[in-house]
Amino acid sequence: MTDSLLKNEVFEAVLASPGVVLVRIISKPLGVFTIAARRALTAFLESVQRDHGARCVVLIGSGQAFSVGSNIREFEASAAWIEEARLVETRLNETIERGPVPVIAACNGHTLGGGMVLALACDFRIAGRSASFGVPEVKLGAMATATGTQRLPMLVGRGQALRLMLTGQTIGAEEAYRIGLVEELVGDDELEARALAVAGLIASQSPKAVAASRRSVSAGLRNGYQAGLLMEEEITVPLGLSDDAIEGKAAFVERRPPRFVQG
Repeated sequence: MTDSLLKNEVFEAVLASPGVVLVRIISKPLGVFTIAARRALTAFLESVQRDHGARCVVLIGSGQAFSVGSNIREFEASAAWIEEARLVETRLNETIERGPVPVIAACNGHTLGGGMVLALACDFRIAGRSASFGVPEVKLGAMATATGTQRLPMLVGRGQALRLMLTGQTIGAEEAYRIGLVEELVGDDELEARALAVAGLIASQSPKAVAASRRSVSAGLRNGYQAGLLMEEEITVPLGLSDDAIEGKAAFVERRPPRFVQG
């Protein structure tokens, strides 16, 4: 089951299985993004649940790259352009974290610069063994902006984050896994299938419980432990009284798979 949902010069989206949308970055060279392309992907991700019934999204690249970030040929040395580019890229990455459904980054090759920040914004990362990672912006007189300077140390710690940011070096998938940059390593030829399988597992769970878990974790990481606890307090009772909770408990008692309805 692969129903085409959208295709443009930058990405194509298909319904890979019920509730699972596969978004493949196809722009050349190496999955680069213009400002317009980031706006288009943001709009698609904002509507993916409403328009296509998505419960989980897999974001993957093509060829030798997941994405190497911005198309440097579009760069303009003006304050207005730099600020617009930052705001558009930040909105995309924030949409991934705060959007309606989980997003898995399936890192299939070069995952660099803004492409790595894009992967960092996803709920978690699965990498093929030949993938490479880095934030080489320092070599261009820039930095890993659009949430990159915050997301990377939250994942790997201050020292490892600054080691990558200040040297601009690229690391392989094995080292990325060792320092906690990616959560799972698989063979290159297994990457897409593995990511879709995990997405399918997520899509089979309670949409309300998945959303509540994501909101609580994000609140705690962004605003601190107490903020996370307050979010738990706010969500727990409504979730416990929801149709999903009623169905989940009934299915457990009746020894059958739950039938969760999006809504």
